[in-house]
Amino acid sequence: MSRKWRIILIVFAAFTLLVGGCAVTYHVKNNNIVKKATPIGLEYFKKEYNVDVEFTDSQVFAGYVSSKVVLYGHIKGDGNEAIKIAINYNTYEVKYVGGPEWLIHPE
Repeated sequence: MSRKWRIILIVFAAFTLLVGGCAVTYHVKNNNIVKKATPIGLEYFKKEYNVDVEFTDSQVFAGYVSSKVVLYGHIKGDGNEAIKIAINYNTYEVKYVGGPEWLIHPE
């Protein structure tokens, strides 16, 4: 193998390891944010609306876009009643809640 190909292979391997390591770190950080926000969301729905919810998905926004995590799910026992909650992951304050009209804005 020529010297040129060895250098190219080493650079490619280093780049792959760097990108892979960053991706793992990013995923672990997002998992930690979701784990910390989940009980806050569960408690919020129980306290404010007296319902038990189950979160099935999440989305963590990058800090330069918006420091929030959005948890998506449904009311326990009724998979058709979708809910969501946005929580600031710097302060862990609830910023937005969404769900069925009868729950969020009862008459």
